[in-house]
Amino acid sequence: MIVALDIDDTITRCPEFFSLLAHALIRANHEVIIITFREDRDATRSDLARWNIPYSKLITSSLETCLEHGVDEWKAAMCRKHGVEIYFEDDPQVIAHVEEPTICMMPFNKKLYDPKTI
Repeated sequence: MIVALDIDDTITRCPEFFSLLAHALIRANHEVIIITFREDRDATRSDLARWNIPYSKLITSSLETCLEHGVDEWKAAMCRKHGVEIYFEDDPQVIAHVEEPTICMMPFNKKLYDPKTI
């Protein structure tokens, strides 16, 4: 299985959970891909190490790569390119562009959402 994780407002909401999840997936011989809009790879690697998040592949962006596909569409294009089967992402505008058969999981803070829209 190929599972992708976003960092900001996804992993950062509960790094302990995503550490546990990533470790379990890798131990079970699955692939964990980090897909992030962050441009600074060294700082990103440092943050992932601090949170104890193992990964198989780190995909960072640049303004140029985002503009190739469109900002919201870039992560969806990376999911398609890398065969992502399950994707954890906080931004519904990004998720809207992720194609089937990728399953999307979106963490959210219930207090911030109108229950009529959930």
